[in-house]
Amino acid sequence: MVSVQATCWFHKPDDYFDVSWRRRRGAGPVFLNLIHDVDLLRYLCGEVVGVQAMESNALRGNEVEETAVILLKFASGALGTVNVSDKIVAPWSWELTSGENPVYPHTREACYVIGGALGSLTVPYLDLWRHPTKPSWSEPIIAERLPVEHEDPLRLQIRNLCEVIRGSAVPIVSGREGLESLKVIAAVKAAAASGRYITLS
Repeated sequence: MVSVQATCWFHKPDDYFDVSWRRRRGAGPVFLNLIHDVDLLRYLCGEVVGVQAMESNALRGNEVEETAVILLKFASGALGTVNVSDKIVAPWSWELTSGENPVYPHTREACYVIGGALGSLTVPYLDLWRHPTKPSWSEPIIAERLPVEHEDPLRLQIRNLCEVIRGSAVPIVSGREGLESLKVIAAVKAAAASGRYITLS
């Protein structure tokens, strides 16, 4: 793995902000939405060891950010860019591309692109791009869509929760995993506020 690009663009309507806490610091797309993408990126790409970030609230003017651009460094040495905004009309976010939740329209677009030395992969559709002969920009490049088993993730989560309550299973995702993703988000907020590169221990 060399690099990953993640796009998290969606548009929250004006009446979403009629509730006052949604206009306050800490209630923006970085904390409320991006944390889920960070979870996925950590799962797909490995642990994040450093971040840089910038935020803007130029359009709505609320205390809270509406847009953030983030650079991630992974433990493997791979680098990532993440662009999140709740003020952009666009089809590229996990909610709109995955089709997991019927509340959101399904766009059949990709929201992440993972680049590797031997090929690149779109997510969630798993289009694998590669050179059939040798990796070179002057060689032919082809794509194949890898098979995906579709299951309702919300149903799977509820099933796991019920099994944990009954004592017949352990949580598929631990509280520690959630804490690690929260540490990345806290580092993003600190990097945006300070303008510095933040190292995660």
